[in-house]
Amino acid sequence: MREWTARDSALRALAEGARPTLELLADVSGRSYERLKATAERENWALDRFAPDEIAERIRATTEPVLAHVEGLWRKALEEGGRVEKGEIEAIISIIRSLEKIGEIMRPGADAAVAKENQKRQDEDMAATLDRINGRMVELARELAAQMVAEECRAGRCLARRWGVAD
Repeated sequence: MREWTARDSALRALAEGARPTLELLADVSGRSYERLKATAERENWALDRFAPDEIAERIRATTEPVLAHVEGLWRKALEEGGRVEKGEIEAIISIIRSLEKIGEIMRPGADAAVAKENQKRQDEDMAATLDRINGRMVELARELAAQMVAEECRAGRCLARRWGVAD
């Protein structure tokens, strides 16, 4: 059985998705680190990219404090009668959507079919959101109209009574 060399170890690491650092590339190529570094600097190699596993881990690490914050808000809301600030909820939703989008973009092998399905899901989510907004706007308009009629009636200018639409 043959011995594993630094070149073999580096080659396997790269094959298994390790980030291509100058050290690994030097071991695989048999070139000196200093010489390879000089070449990379002179030719502006893009060595700051992350491997898919590293990206997934970074997203998971970023998600953990968001989850902890959501749990804290939930506990606080239960203690204070179920109230959470709307701005905080919107900020958390925005962060979650951003993380989800980053995960989709960075996922290896993301193809047109996946992108099309994601777009369809986003369109459906947007339609549902717009429907909820529309429903709320109608609800608010009705409340405002009822309030305006009540104010007019209290002021003695209630046309609604003359028309038979107010009590």
